[in-house]
Amino acid sequence: MTVSNRVLKKILRDCKRSAEAVSAADDADTILIAFPFNEQHQNIAYRVFAPILKAGGVKTCGLIAETNRGLLEDISTSQIIGLTIPEDLQKQPLLSETVNQQLQQCRVAVALDLNAEFHPYTAAAVLKSRAVRRIGFLSENSEHFFNIQISKKGADPIESSYLYMLSLIRDSGLY
Repeated sequence: MTVSNRVLKKILRDCKRSAEAVSAADDADTILIAFPFNEQHQNIAYRVFAPILKAGGVKTCGLIAETNRGLLEDISTSQIIGLTIPEDLQKQPLLSETVNQQLQQCRVAVALDLNAEFHPYTAAAVLKSRAVRRIGFLSENSEHFFNIQISKKGADPIESSYLYMLSLIRDSGLY
């Protein structure tokens, strides 16, 4: 998704304000998984990350478009944050106050943005999570949001990128 510089600056300013208001928790123990908007990618992501989402001893938080919330209905151990996507990103570039409050309640250690194509809402949620490890796909604007960027190769299936992200979670010791 192409984001204008004006909108990008507004999003980053909002994320910076959120970070100043609440500092990162020393006892962060939650994994934030921002699900992709692409339906096929959602199903693959669910298949790859279901063991984490369903693991009783692992705290997770799933961020998913409100219209696709049913994908996570059988997840009882996760906090589910429904994301409403506005029609016009120019008019509503910032996350809703409800989503911001829910993100502040999570003590996120690792945050993943599973959208292969940059989307400012999920990227902003990952940044606002204050996670030490913020993982997403490499794009024109990704360096502002993610400190670990995954290069998506055209011939490589999305599942292999998700499996690599899963290995990064395992390396964190949370799962």
